[in-house]
Amino acid sequence: MLNFNCDFFHIFLQIPSKYPTFPVVQSEDEAYALYCEYAHKTGFSVRKEHIIYWTHTRIIKVREYTCSKAGNKHIKPSPIKYRKLDSRTGCLACCHFRTDTNGQNWTVSKFVEEHNHPLALDKEKHLLRSNRKVSDLQGDLIRNMTGAGIKTVHAYNFLSDEVGGIENLGFSKVDAYNYVHRCKKSLIESGDSVSLLKMLQARQLDDSMFSYEVQTDEQNRLTNFFWMDGRAKIDYDCYGDVIIFDTTYRLNKYNLACAPFIAVNNHWQSICVGCTFIAEETIESFCWVFDCFLKFVGGKQPITIFTDQDQAMAVAIERVFTTSRHRLCQWHISKKAPSKVHCFNVDKGVRGLFYQCMSKCDSEIEFEQYWSDMMLKGSLQDNRWLKDLYLVRHKWSTAYNKDVLDLGILSTQRSESANNGLHGCSKATSSLVECFIGLEKLVSTWRRAELDEDFKCTQGSVSLKYKGSNLLKQVSKVFTRKMFSIFEKSFMEGAIGVSIVNEVMYDDNNILYGTAQCDEDQDGKNWFVNFNTSTGEAKCSCRGFETKGIQCKHVLRIFIHRNVKHVPAQYLLKRFSLNAKRGIYLPYLPSMAQKESNMIFRNHLMRFTYDLSLQIESCQPAKELVMIAMNDLARRVESLVVEDANHNDKEESSLRDPPKKRPKGISNTRLKGYWEKNTKKSRKKVGVKKQTMSTYNFLDSPAHAHQSTPSANNRDLDSKEEFDLELSFNFSSIPDVFKP
Repeated sequence: MLNFNCDFFHIFLQIPSKYPTFPVVQSEDEAYALYCEYAHKTGFSVRKEHIIYWTHTRIIKVREYTCSKAGNKHIKPSPIKYRKLDSRTGCLACCHFRTDTNGQNWTVSKFVEEHNHPLALDKEKHLLRSNRKVSDLQGDLIRNMTGAGIKTVHAYNFLSDEVGGIENLGFSKVDAYNYVHRCKKSLIESGDSVSLLKMLQARQLDDSMFSYEVQTDEQNRLTNFFWMDGRAKIDYDCYGDVIIFDTTYRLNKYNLACAPFIAVNNHWQSICVGCTFIAEETIESFCWVFDCFLKFVGGKQPITIFTDQDQAMAVAIERVFTTSRHRLCQWHISKKAPSKVHCFNVDKGVRGLFYQCMSKCDSEIEFEQYWSDMMLKGSLQDNRWLKDLYLVRHKWSTAYNKDVLDLGILSTQRSESANNGLHGCSKATSSLVECFIGLEKLVSTWRRAELDEDFKCTQGSVSLKYKGSNLLKQVSKVFTRKMFSIFEKSFMEGAIGVSIVNEVMYDDNNILYGTAQCDEDQDGKNWFVNFNTSTGEAKCSCRGFETKGIQCKHVLRIFIHRNVKHVPAQYLLKRFSLNAKRGIYLPYLPSMAQKESNMIFRNHLMRFTYDLSLQIESCQPAKELVMIAMNDLARRVESLVVEDANHNDKEESSLRDPPKKRPKGISNTRLKGYWEKNTKKSRKKVGVKKQTMSTYNFLDSPAHAHQSTPSANNRDLDSKEEFDLELSFNFSSIPDVFKP
């Protein structure tokens, strides 16, 4: 045993000798780092051993560090085939540090240098366990790269290339994976559900317009949760006329279904106006989600909502969205047709008539004619699937939906695209927090793309295909780049591909024009346009403007014929304009109180106060004046408003995680070990009785129990085709056509 006490650290580092000299250090971390430095130069790894404290205190008296091969492992008989490598050799090499009574001045009291095993070579020293550590800088880089969707192994390879090889990196590939795992685990250290709840509350502190709702079962397990941030509420006020809702995405360790509410902005881009995770796709769950949605948007219902053929979802929409037009995804219907109709693939005539009925008919009479022709041509009068499909024709055929705006949408592809984007953010073993963060990143990417397009629209004017048209010049200054390109395409098709076949003036101001397609594929089909010469109003039998929001090519052909230089203002919808979001925060008038939603008023008030704070931030007298006025206003408001103080808080720590479920068809979940497979565990049935936790607290009293209905998890999940147009009303009964 050797005793050393030296104040010169450089002596230990620079002078090789049989018995090295150790300096005095002032903390445990310095002592450990000192011995690890020596161990690395020598070629062995360090393990922390016993601690001896000063009597009746928690001050360290002696701290022992040994070689990692010290001691011997006691091997117990085990049926497990794989066993960890036994690296213990009973090595006696060690170093003991002793402190004074104050826990300072760490000096070496015992040092054993000899090892009973070969030491690591220079090319192997980077593999020593005590020499491997992920630094803060390296950790930040790995965390940022994996958070951006880069695989851990690729981040590790990048770092190793930067330093000239893995031997210079300071940690192994396994250390990188362990670091990423610790980062993910730290997000849910309080439990997955509680961590998610804290994250939602933190978002609410950062965004005063952020709202969320959580639902639990009778065992206080999280079942459903819904959230909507301030930006989503503003977007819904501007673009909430047509909504797409789908729940085909299930990829987390609780097998919860992710269902985003998707809308379309003025750049024809998908935007998220709310999102939910639900455990079971039942009528009660969907009703809860839709009620939360309407609650957060001030009761404003969408004009049209697109979904797939989920039975529970259809019933919930009929109950909650009473004024909305429910439309079904045509892609799901067309995908089922070949398996339900025996002659669909072999008879092109039947297939063509079927697609004609879906989206090519301009009236109900035309639909009925094509449907009858299809049934007769294919002898399909006894086909049960087609009979049930005919009962809900108003939900999928465009002929029955010419009176409402649907933006020309035919399928739920936008929602499917959002679900597909989430595959890069989560997997079958992901926690709720990881899924929430991944969805936030996806939405942030969409919003960044919207800002980029806004910027491009303000940097220059659009190049016109026909520069001599005053009509195109007018629209190019109003619409965004994308929407103008759609309008311009319709304009050119009308100018080149549509002809006027007749013209009838039936009174002093109205003229009826008959138009037809110039090509021969339309079989002589005509469209009729009623044009008012005094007001410039025009209505077409195809009802293109009523459904898409942009005038059809037939009306534009009449505008060209009549030499109309300016499109009437009512045909330039604000939702497609460059200033789509301007004006929504107009000064709030008392007469508008019953017409506008409370959300618009709150948005106006918050934006008004924010702009005011920016104006007065550099003027102290103005700040004092505003504070005095706000205090006076607060006292006057309190005298008029009766606040509801009935808030029953509930301990957030009592919220439990959902039961873990293995997703259907997913093979990359954790496989059970030997003992898990051979250990019988009793499972308790989870009740279906629900209770709701509001944005600020849990309600103490549970809600009434709901009767479960079969979930629709077996819907088609394949990728979809793009449709040119899109699909409609309340279910009173559930036909067999949509049953699995």
